[in-house]
Amino acid sequence: MKKLCKAVLFFFILLYGNFGFAQTDPLLYQRWNIMDINKVRTKFNNTGLLCDGNEQNFSLAHPPCFEYPTGSGLNYGTSIGVVLGAPGGQDTGAVGGADPEDLEYLDGTIDEGSAAFWDPEHFAPYPDFINGSKAAMSTDKTTWPTAGVNKGWPATIPGTNQPLLVGSEGWPGIGANGERVADQETYSVVYSFQGRKTGTTDRRFLKTSMEMRGMAWTGELYQDFIVWMFVIRNNGTAPIKDMRAGIHSDFGYLPIFNSPSHTGDDDRHYYEPRYQLAWGRDSDGSEIGPNGESLNSGKLAYTGTMALCMPGSTKRVKTYDAFHFWVDATTAKGNGASKELYFRYNLENLNDPKDSDKDGIDDDFDGDGVPDTLNGGPGYYLASGADGLQVIGSGPFTLAPGQCDTLIFATVFGMTKDQLFKTANNVSTLYHSGWKPVKAPVAPRVEVVPQDGKNTIYWSTESEREKKFEGYKIFRSADNGVTWGANTYTDFSGTTKYIPLAQYDRIDSIQGHYKSISDFAWFNLGSETGLPMLKVLNGTEGCKYFSSGDTVRVYLDNDNVIDGQKYRYYIAAYDTGNGITGPLENTAASNPAVGSNTVEVVPHASVSKASLAKVRAVPNPYIVASGWEIGKEKQIQFTHLPATATIKIYNLSGELIRTIHHESSTALAESIASWDLLNDNQQLVAAGLYFFYVDSPIGTAQGKFVVVQ
Repeated sequence: MKKLCKAVLFFFILLYGNFGFAQTDPLLYQRWNIMDINKVRTKFNNTGLLCDGNEQNFSLAHPPCFEYPTGSGLNYGTSIGVVLGAPGGQDTGAVGGADPEDLEYLDGTIDEGSAAFWDPEHFAPYPDFINGSKAAMSTDKTTWPTAGVNKGWPATIPGTNQPLLVGSEGWPGIGANGERVADQETYSVVYSFQGRKTGTTDRRFLKTSMEMRGMAWTGELYQDFIVWMFVIRNNGTAPIKDMRAGIHSDFGYLPIFNSPSHTGDDDRHYYEPRYQLAWGRDSDGSEIGPNGESLNSGKLAYTGTMALCMPGSTKRVKTYDAFHFWVDATTAKGNGASKELYFRYNLENLNDPKDSDKDGIDDDFDGDGVPDTLNGGPGYYLASGADGLQVIGSGPFTLAPGQCDTLIFATVFGMTKDQLFKTANNVSTLYHSGWKPVKAPVAPRVEVVPQDGKNTIYWSTESEREKKFEGYKIFRSADNGVTWGANTYTDFSGTTKYIPLAQYDRIDSIQGHYKSISDFAWFNLGSETGLPMLKVLNGTEGCKYFSSGDTVRVYLDNDNVIDGQKYRYYIAAYDTGNGITGPLENTAASNPAVGSNTVEVVPHASVSKASLAKVRAVPNPYIVASGWEIGKEKQIQFTHLPATATIKIYNLSGELIRTIHHESSTALAESIASWDLLNDNQQLVAAGLYFFYVDSPIGTAQGKFVVVQ
């Protein structure tokens, strides 16, 4: 993808290349946002740091840091970013700062606190690509710039006269004519600078800029990864010779900022050349979670960084180095911990004893001088304290002024090794298809109407227009989508699958387990049930999204539905397979919303309008870890309330310990008020007998309940 951009504007070089903007703080326009459309969720910034699990100061971490799966609260990222380096002795037109000793150059999008890098702030964002307080995202138009002449964006890519292509939606994608190719994308442009740290007025750096993109897709084949693309450009007036680019990949299982012990245990780090994949896992398959819970191997993810396209003539990975955050630092075995040593020991991977054949790829982790694949060695680097790092590097390449080359990689996830490698294969297939995903039927639009002890689910029928459509699966979660039912099975890659609450399929003689492709023989196509009831709405159903006259499918869930419990439902339309892959079904939306295929709802009785005779405190007695609790919250609910009410809670001595003001418009549900078992001093109440008194415009009520701890 190397090409010569049409021209480099000398004005941009002077304005941006050496000194940044005529502003006091080049990072004034740094912004953060969250990629969250699939099962991988991370907070990135528009200067190229893809997660920040700060190891030096936990309070400065920016979660989520590659949380997987979304909603689990388990973060695996410490620091993921891009590094650019070159040998010393470069022409002054290619570099900034001073280099009297002709030492190597090394600039990174990673930061001091999140990585063992000790040299922060190498890139700053161009302000023309920013609007508001968040980094630009395709799914949030409020983050798109509005001042430019090109649908709000600049007309050209900074430093060039190359047009910035903006698609029909107003977003600058990589598709034909600037169309978006992924379901969620990021875009920013950064330039190199000396940094703001005291003493960096002469710090050396390469005169470069980068276009940065993140791309994520929904769908069963694409929900476990995010793709990242960096177009690297020489913004100087002289060639950058023998330049190298790399991916700094610091995953932990779990990172110490996400562990209650803040110490971490051993992790294993591997390299799989078939996929150019640097990956890892927890060494013993056991960890303490962020809330003190015990996590076994079935609950700890496998993660990796997969190179798809490296700069240089071969487009292949040329170096792989696994090392420790601080053990053997400043030596060929460890972290370079300075610009010149990181370039030599980590990006070039020179003289590393773990590289037995000196081809740039670590392969000897028991130190006997023989590749582990030849003598049964461990095949992995063991890092203590969740402090292992991996760097994937390119070979040397030269960029002339205005010339650019491209680095593309993916952050990939799975709950087993087989699933991780399956994810890597899906990434590779998508990349080689030219970013053309194979999708399940279009997802139905869903609305759920809550009632007393039941929920009625309504959904649209556009999924059924697709030729291969076969049926629907209905899933229910009581833990915010972390799990989708009590009954599970695993597919052939070890991925956990959930048995749906209900499944309906067309009567078309297509039933049972899929047979055409053996890898999908676990997929159940249904049992000829027919599709759920069709209904033309008449306006009495209580729907707010759908309107009278709409034709929808309907399902009533009254299977142990508990009032006051928050449920999440999603409807998956699935097909019969398309000849390229086996059957595919919709995945749950990561952000539930009425009108998507995933909706949250709290069942409840209707608002009391004439009497408070049914008001109750539930559960009664309250027992810690009751099924009523949502997540880790402690909660007692007062049910069958009117639209407004005041609830006063007293202990056995008659002391008022808490007053709750109920407003249906802001409550958990319109007829329910919740109490977190804290008194007015925000202290947890003791076990015992309590009394409540309800005062409202339609009357009063009183009762009692017991707290058992």
